[in-house]
Amino acid sequence: MRCKNCGFDNQEGRYICENCGSPLFDDNDQIVPETDDPENIPPQRLIDEVEEDAVDIDEEKEKNKKSLIIIIVLAVILVAMIVGIIVAAVTGGDDETTTDPTESITAQTTDEESTETTRRRTTTERTTETTTESTTERTTTTTTTTVARFTVSVDIDGNGSVSGDGTFEAGNRTTLVATPDSGYQFIGWFDNDTGAQVASGTRYTITVDSNRNLTARFSALPTQNEPAEEPVDE
Repeated sequence: MRCKNCGFDNQEGRYICENCGSPLFDDNDQIVPETDDPENIPPQRLIDEVEEDAVDIDEEKEKNKKSLIIIIVLAVILVAMIVGIIVAAVTGGDDETTTDPTESITAQTTDEESTETTRRRTTTERTTETTTESTTERTTTTTTTTVARFTVSVDIDGNGSVSGDGTFEAGNRTTLVATPDSGYQFIGWFDNDTGAQVASGTRYTITVDSNRNLTARFSALPTQNEPAEEPVDE
């Protein structure tokens, strides 16, 4: 069969020109190539199949590219969400203000002294802890027993000396001793507050329960012509 394109005479039964590859067919006949014979497949069909394969490969690459882009975008979104959660947690932690406890203590001391010479001391301490929520108050009461001390003082009227005076704890006993100088005699002990004589002997023992102010009175011994001064009875 002669090729209408190049004029080459081909064997009968062929559908493609051996010289130029153009399809061989009559005007009145429709050429239906056998699909099972690769040699009878028209070149245009082969080109179309190759192009279709190339298009499929390109489409597959494009799909893979789109899938990769989607995966990358999802990964970026996931990372952004994780970072946002971490930042929110850190920010929320920073919003919580922690203040170290500090204490300010105010102490009030009250002394109460009773007639039994027992002193009671009450100390109230207010402890304020500067924290986020707590304030505590602590009251401490301490009892301190202090024994009172009193003074026994003696003035001397005349010529003589006295021992046993001084400061003593309440409840103690002391003995006052009067010693007249030569040529003098002891008259007695007198209370300075009342002026009354409280004792006449040279030794006078008292229980110290308050401050005492006394006078030891001495007088000169009488001469032979003068009567002796009589001591005043208690």
